[in-house]
Amino acid sequence: MSFFNKLTDFFFKIFRILVVLLVVLVLGFIIKWKIDTLYFQNTSNTDANFTIRDEINKTYLDIKNLFYNEEETENLLPVVEEPIDKIIVQITIPQDSTVDDIGKELIDKNLMKDLNAFKTLVHNMGLENKFVSGTYEVNKDSKIKDTILMLTNTQAREYEVEISKGAAGDAVGKKLEKLGIIQSADAFSKQCKDLGCFYKFKPGTYKIETPTRVVKIIETMTGETYN
Repeated sequence: MSFFNKLTDFFFKIFRILVVLLVVLVLGFIIKWKIDTLYFQNTSNTDANFTIRDEINKTYLDIKNLFYNEEETENLLPVVEEPIDKIIVQITIPQDSTVDDIGKELIDKNLMKDLNAFKTLVHNMGLENKFVSGTYEVNKDSKIKDTILMLTNTQAREYEVEISKGAAGDAVGKKLEKLGIIQSADAFSKQCKDLGCFYKFKPGTYKIETPTRVVKIIETMTGETYN
């Protein structure tokens, strides 16, 4: 075998060794990354996102720790970004608070801005007298409608109601009472007569979300507005 062939064979063996070492190092790095990820997730209160870049920085610092004192590098560890906790606001509703009082409290705590819009929404939901006194923790990003439901200890529900052609107020009332949307079909029928819309219901399928005032249901199903 010529000298050139021996030299080529030598470099080829070196190359194979280097490839094997590289593969081993890559696999070792991936395993270390997975272990560190599990560690950060288990020691964090939220879902920590520990990326490969974070692992590279951590590995660099681990190696650096071998040559420097631990005190010099402990503050250089990678910072794992965690989701910002939701901002919780505590509000208190005293006994016998009015809707205005509650609205002003929500404005003072920066949970809303428009008192009149709040009063209108409470009125349309029929919850003026349903607020429960006490202390509540409200997510600052909550929709005002969800806050009202919390403060009145009320659950929102959505119904699908099909109204047939020619259905009058009494038939509509009975269907709504059977579904649990209203309490009294007779009271509903009387209100339709008082509003002059007993025979004005339009056929179709309607989505009704409760809590809501009965008149808002009538407006939805007749396509008219009543004060």
